[in-house]
Amino acid sequence: MAFIRSSATALPPHRIPQAAARAAYASIFGNGSKLTVFDHAGVESRCFAHELEYYLREQPFSRRNADYVREGVLLAERAILAALKRAGRTVRDIDHLVLVTTTGLATPSLDALLCHKMGFRSDVVRHPLFGIGCAGGVAAVARAAKLLGPRERALVVSVELCSQTFRIRDGSLVSLVGAALFGDGAAALVMEGDAIGSGAKVVDSRAELFPDSQDVMGWEFVDDGMKLVMSSDIPGVVRELAMPAVERFRAGRRVDHWVLHPGGPKVLAAYGLDEAAIAPSRESLRTIGNLSSAAVLFVLDGVEPKPGQTALMAAVGPGFGVEMAYLQW
Repeated sequence: MAFIRSSATALPPHRIPQAAARAAYASIFGNGSKLTVFDHAGVESRCFAHELEYYLREQPFSRRNADYVREGVLLAERAILAALKRAGRTVRDIDHLVLVTTTGLATPSLDALLCHKMGFRSDVVRHPLFGIGCAGGVAAVARAAKLLGPRERALVVSVELCSQTFRIRDGSLVSLVGAALFGDGAAALVMEGDAIGSGAKVVDSRAELFPDSQDVMGWEFVDDGMKLVMSSDIPGVVRELAMPAVERFRAGRRVDHWVLHPGGPKVLAAYGLDEAAIAPSRESLRTIGNLSSAAVLFVLDGVEPKPGQTALMAAVGPGFGVEMAYLQW
């Protein structure tokens, strides 16, 4: 058992209104009827690591990925420092570092780079997670809760630069949807074992991987970068497989706060919950877009709980599966 002691988020400096992103996309691919995807994405603005013009230039994957590593480390560091400050801790207090990302590649992994840059103890145990995609934020919380000893502390970090995966040669509908939805951001949580912890207790967690669903979402690695794979049937999979799994996990438990991955308007509708339940996720989508694994942690950071209240976290992602965690303050 473990507790979430504090959380914090960080956004890159360049806030891009949706209208500007739409116009930029049109400057590359033309003004077609499909551009209405931008209008129906439920997004008003997003934050990117670079000015909009950066994404309109054709660049090799090697350059984009190097920029991902550099900017990702800086963004993650900001979130980490803020979370540690809120918890009254330093990097020297951390026993485990769980870092999740899916929008770039790094070896040494980003957690190792952060350890060197920020002065973590040499014996900190690192747990890099890659490829879980949008489900990664909940997965990282769940894994950290299970690995923590009674007097240990963990830092959970999610950093995603989704903008770095935009490919200027790809005018497909899937790429268009990604261009209309995704943004950049990082989130960090300080977690503590049950002998020293306080805050939100991670009461339970569960993961379910659905059979024969590996082609629903993911990346195809191509010569010029990461090609988004995203089935049009994701809302149906959420409605028919993910939500029944969530209800089984809930099993009659009271839920005061729903902390759901804001995958897009159709995904939010597919949860089948009332508007009040999905409102925090919808608001997060409106103001910062879909941040892949970091998105659900942004929603969690916005919760203002009262003592004794509960939350159910859930996010879907490549595999295809759902990650869940049940919290109580």
